[in-house]
Amino acid sequence: MTAPKKRPRRKPVKRRPDYVMAAIPDDTFGAATDPLPPKSPEAPALRIDERLEYLLNNPDLYTAAGALPGPSRVGRPAQYPPIVYLIFLCAISLFGSARATACHLQGSDWWGRVRTGIRTHLGDNIADALQPIGPSRGQWNYYFHTKLKPAFADVRDISRDLWIQQALDHGMMSETAQRISRSYPERHQVIHADATVASPPSSQRHHKTVNKETGEIRYHRVDPDASLTVEGGDQIVYGNKFLSAAIRLANIPHSRVILGIESVRTKSAELDPKRDDEGTAFVKLARSILSKAPRLRAITYDTGLRGVHRAPLIAEGLVVFTTQHGGLTPESLERYEDGPCRHDLYVAEGRACERLVIVDGTTHYIPLPVEELECREGKRTRFYHRLTIPCRVKKHTMRIRVDETAEDREIDPSTKRQRFNRTEHLRQVPPDTHAGRRLKGFRQDSESQHSRFDQAYAHERVPAYGANAALLIYIGYAWLSNSVARAKITHALAA
Repeated sequence: MTAPKKRPRRKPVKRRPDYVMAAIPDDTFGAATDPLPPKSPEAPALRIDERLEYLLNNPDLYTAAGALPGPSRVGRPAQYPPIVYLIFLCAISLFGSARATACHLQGSDWWGRVRTGIRTHLGDNIADALQPIGPSRGQWNYYFHTKLKPAFADVRDISRDLWIQQALDHGMMSETAQRISRSYPERHQVIHADATVASPPSSQRHHKTVNKETGEIRYHRVDPDASLTVEGGDQIVYGNKFLSAAIRLANIPHSRVILGIESVRTKSAELDPKRDDEGTAFVKLARSILSKAPRLRAITYDTGLRGVHRAPLIAEGLVVFTTQHGGLTPESLERYEDGPCRHDLYVAEGRACERLVIVDGTTHYIPLPVEELECREGKRTRFYHRLTIPCRVKKHTMRIRVDETAEDREIDPSTKRQRFNRTEHLRQVPPDTHAGRRLKGFRQDSESQHSRFDQAYAHERVPAYGANAALLIYIGYAWLSNSVARAKITHALAA
């Protein structure tokens, strides 16, 4: 008897809006006929030995090793210094698992490369004191569980600081001599960020299962932090959720520099109070990056970033681009009056529009052309749309705030809610524009990064149980990726 076929999941039917949106005008955000920027050249494939050499020649890696816990003063003396275990951690993403890494590093060829790298950066004394072969899997597991996992926060923080400095040294997150519009920031001025759910080694969610037919009892190892979560809008996945932010240079393959990685909450706040939700964690990460790179201009994200998260980042002077969240209805903005002219302004699909009701009762929203996205810096940066209102009498010009105002934050006594969630409804760069599509294309680089991370391990499962352990594996992957970027950017800029 064949198993019944699974019924295909029905895609949710999008409810059509009860209004008509007019054509998007040509304005400072571009025209519909403007071509998108050309694609960057394809990144060439790299051999495993090349990537390991790039890792071992990264001077920041040896600086980060200084933050790792050293050997204990009691008990058996340590056979390897902390730098060896940091290299081991990074090499897991190269060879696919700790077992394969231990196997390779116990060979004279691969271990000889590691000893040469340590000799170059740390000196002959440390290199000569190394064992003739690399650490075994048991030695790695002991150091990983007793030393690395308790110090994961220190490893994460020192790595983030060094990665941000690496990006700054490559000329990223810095201004060029030419004047660039806020609507069209340069590629190296835009951080792309996203969250992904990494699958644990086992998909089991129960420690004990019982076969209903035979009564057999089986015990399973379960990831203590993994849970079910929704990814990609409607896909339910099981695993641990991680947030990452990265940046890259235009037209240089393998130039992506991962700036920071954080573990975020997938369970309820009561079950997992130690981790922040995705939006809150990203705001903290973005502020940490901005404190060291004050000339950063823009961030692109998906719909997981809502208005409450965008508002504080916009106040810091950033252009925060996300696509429009579904289910938002047009909101009244204000009534513009100039002599005999009256214009009802609404916010629809991320931009200011004029609302017109025709004879048959149909509501039309006419997008208003924006002449410029203005930025006024101060203690709290303010952003404006300088727009025009077409009128039969005369053309009107006005400015509207596209950042959160003090009036917006007031609580309405009737609803007990904020009067107007401006940053949720009104976007600095409207999504359905040429500038918006350009920034949306930048965000797709996060999908490539997460895909490469998943493919680095067998069956696309991170070889570690628990959110903190899996975060360390991701940090090792980021060190490997950033080491490749350092070598490739240095070669490209020197050519």
